[in-house]
Amino acid sequence: MPGIAQRKYVGETMRINKTLSQILRHLSDVLPYNYTAETLLELFQDLYPKEWMELDQRYNHYKKKDAFLLKNGKKIRYKPDPPRDHFLNLPKVNHMLSKGAIAKHQANFDMNSYQQKLENYKAKRQSAIQSRNEKIAKANELIQNVEPLYIDAFIAAYHKRGINIDGKLEIFKELQKYKSRKVIEFFYKLNDSERNNQIRDMAFRHLQSTGSYVKLRKHYKGKKKEYMTERSQFYMTPLDLLNRIESNNVQNKKVYDVFISHSYKDSAIIKEIMKAFNKHSLNVYCDWTSDNDFLKRELVSDYTTVVLQKRLDQSRNLVFVKTKNSIESDWVKFELDYFSSLGKSIFCINLSGEEDMLFTGLDYNAENETVQWIRSD
Repeated sequence: MPGIAQRKYVGETMRINKTLSQILRHLSDVLPYNYTAETLLELFQDLYPKEWMELDQRYNHYKKKDAFLLKNGKKIRYKPDPPRDHFLNLPKVNHMLSKGAIAKHQANFDMNSYQQKLENYKAKRQSAIQSRNEKIAKANELIQNVEPLYIDAFIAAYHKRGINIDGKLEIFKELQKYKSRKVIEFFYKLNDSERNNQIRDMAFRHLQSTGSYVKLRKHYKGKKKEYMTERSQFYMTPLDLLNRIESNNVQNKKVYDVFISHSYKDSAIIKEIMKAFNKHSLNVYCDWTSDNDFLKRELVSDYTTVVLQKRLDQSRNLVFVKTKNSIESDWVKFELDYFSSLGKSIFCINLSGEEDMLFTGLDYNAENETVQWIRSD
């Protein structure tokens, strides 16, 4: 196995170097009259940030693997080069820095067309960079950048003996909603070693879409056990969620710092407010993100009401985002009334343009995406 893993690593390195060499051929057309190794590196970092980031993430990924092997008394296997060294040691870079290549470049250099070529190439690259960044931002849009205390319980439950594929998918989908060191490491481990094809492929797609370096693992060869090819649609209802909360399931281990009471019509601003709370390391409950696998709008019923009561029970504070839309919402009125009956703290972000003396106010700064958090005694 060590030999196979190492050969795969070498093969991956060769494919990456081939891609980098193709990029360098393009960069050779927009080099200044005098250039150095630093010129090449700076152009690559500026115009190909994705590829540079992947070099850095790949280095850290395999460095951790070697550290793990060493910790367990085994020989290190990968010995990755730091991204700077990897780039500067490329055969193509060495060729471009040779006296002959530099002399040829200078002999053919046209100062009149150089600046225009450089600007055109930068514009083309910036368009590609912006497109990718928008895709990553979209994939991360509803992910909270916090690490709730129950993350460890979820990960432990995933590895519990006897768990079925629906149970694993439930935990997978719950952890997808957060971005932290532990969660990212969990998905990397799934991509590396999970034997169920569906879950392993989902881990790969999640890491890739959210901007992490990851390589697709091929399906395991040889005789396949039923578990490896088992699949689930994981179609769940509010009743399914209620049953899970009321049983000894991961759903009843959740605790939220903030239950955000709002109108879905204000979803754009709600996303920004959630980010502001995350900056304070506060875990937010929002029904259409936190329970989106269960609380489908076409399945609204009495069970939905009971589920929201349970989530309100699990929340330490309620923040009412007061807008013209939320003032008219029966769901918001229900949430405020129920939470008030629990005797817990209710705060208000008032975006309605009207004065509000009923609730303790929270100062939300949309420009800086921050909130001034006020705790009651």
